[in-house]
Amino acid sequence: MTARAWPLRGVATLASLLWTATALATAAPSAAPAATSEATATAATAPPEGTEPAPAGLVLAPAEPTPTVDPSAPPQPEPAPRHRLMYSNALVLRVNPLGLEDRFSLMYRRRLSARTGKLWDDTYFGIGIMPTFAPSITRIGPTVQLIPLAVLQLRASYYFIAYYGSQKFKAHGFDSPHDDFGPNTLEGRAAHKQGLTTYGGQAELSALFQVKFGPIALRDEVIFYNNNVKLSGASDVYYDLRHDLMAPAKGWFVSNDTDLIYVDTKLRLNVGVRGTYYHIFYPKGVYESGDRIDDSNDHARVGPLISYAFKDRPARRFTKPTLFFMAQWWVKHRYRTGQEVSQGLPLMVLGFSFTGELWRKT
Repeated sequence: MTARAWPLRGVATLASLLWTATALATAAPSAAPAATSEATATAATAPPEGTEPAPAGLVLAPAEPTPTVDPSAPPQPEPAPRHRLMYSNALVLRVNPLGLEDRFSLMYRRRLSARTGKLWDDTYFGIGIMPTFAPSITRIGPTVQLIPLAVLQLRASYYFIAYYGSQKFKAHGFDSPHDDFGPNTLEGRAAHKQGLTTYGGQAELSALFQVKFGPIALRDEVIFYNNNVKLSGASDVYYDLRHDLMAPAKGWFVSNDTDLIYVDTKLRLNVGVRGTYYHIFYPKGVYESGDRIDDSNDHARVGPLISYAFKDRPARRFTKPTLFFMAQWWVKHRYRTGQEVSQGLPLMVLGFSFTGELWRKT
């Protein structure tokens, strides 16, 4: 949803932010974008005048009346195409922590139902790839999507992930979740070339629920992450550059984003607020002797978001160009609530996204 200068840290909310920036920005007043009819209703033509009378003795069956259509009636919605090849791209700049990342998606969609309506518009099964690129982090792998209803989106992805490049943005391995991984510590480790060039796998399982009441939209997305990253020595955890947390090399963590948004379809403008929370499920084996088991590495933030969609051209391969911005103040964090970084400095995201259809078959 493009070149970059830094890897994006803490960009797990990017996918959900793109939904806000693109889907809501151009959404119809229903919970999901509604299919629109390309054909308009027309009145039936009247029978020609001056019809020659029938020969004597020949009885003609009465002609069936031609149905008429009320020209003032709204056009009937049409289902989405049965087969579609869609793409999207987003370039995102982030501050506190600093980062820049490009995310691309190429997805084949198979329509699930020809029914139309608020719950059924554009339901599909999809399969494709959603790679992310940055000079120090690259992720690439398959993605499967299932949209059984317009209010529910399910996704499963698995990525090969590689860390390389700048010492400041490489993976940094630690022995315990309680080790210091603050910005000052990471800068010192980078100066001593303690960053790791490494690789591994990362799975994502996500569920997004969304509803819309008039101009107000409510959405909630939960994403579970599972890491299998190679670390050196006795390290069991590492600083995750993309999510700004101490992640287990082998284990789970979860994020939750909740949005409340006012949608102005006429102005193609969305304004709202987002709350974000991260929790890490550390395996017991990652703790050192005497360590306490707590949630001190969880973090939370909240703040406004806004997006503006430029004039849409649905028949083109380049559609929904959208500019979006988000600022979230840290409510919970080991280092960004005044310990090393002022709590007055929010996490800020500025991005540009677009999407398009490459192929369709009805």
